Amino acid sequence: MTSNRRKPGRPAATDSVDTRRALIEAARQCFGLYGFDKTSNGDIVKRAGVTTGPLYHHFGSKAELYGAVANDSIDQTFSRLENVLESTVDDGIFTRLAAVLSAVAETHAQDEALTRFDIIGPLELRRTPELVQHIDRDQMARMGRLFDEMISGAVARGEIRSDVPRQSISDLITVLYFGLIYYFAVIGSEAEPAEVVETIMAGLDGSLFNAPT
Repeated sequence: MTSNRRKPGRPAATDSVDTRRALIEAARQCFGLYGFDKTSNGDIVKRAGVTTGPLYHHFGSKAELYGAVANDSIDQTFSRLENVLESTVDDGIFTRLAAVLSAVAETHAQDEALTRFDIIGPLELRRTPELVQHIDRDQMARMGRLFDEMISGAVARGEIRSDVPRQSISDLITVLYFGLIYYFAVIGSEAEPAEVVETIMAGLDGSLFNAPT
């Protein structure tokens, strides 16, 4: 004889998706504000407006919840960036890079919780390496694949000098990517994303500075 009893803490079916989403959003805010170690499950459920039962039903542990937040945050950003690259596939590297940086800036200027989580994330993984096992490997690889696609297209079109290592270009894009997130997290929360990216691109093409005499 089988039992139809729900697992302890299991939310009603109609509320399950909404409850899971509320926990992810609450955890993103808490992790971004306090860090993983200093965030308690009590902090998360209080902010989400639920009890601890649904948290353990959906995620099992705080570490598993952290992984779910990380996967969700990566997807939020890189789904947008992948769409940008798809829509600019026939454009040159400079246009594509500007479009990607604009999307990064707009995304993080609009969502403070996402920005705080993304800027503290790499540090959290260094402090607590076991968190990595809760993050989907394919999600973690999306940034590398996206940058590689940009660079491969530029190499094929002859837009990058043959003596410049591909890794150097990838490093540059990575610095610009995380630099924008840091900027909107810490320095320029009131800045206009388009103006910030325009200045960066002017610096890259040399039009921002007078030529040395």
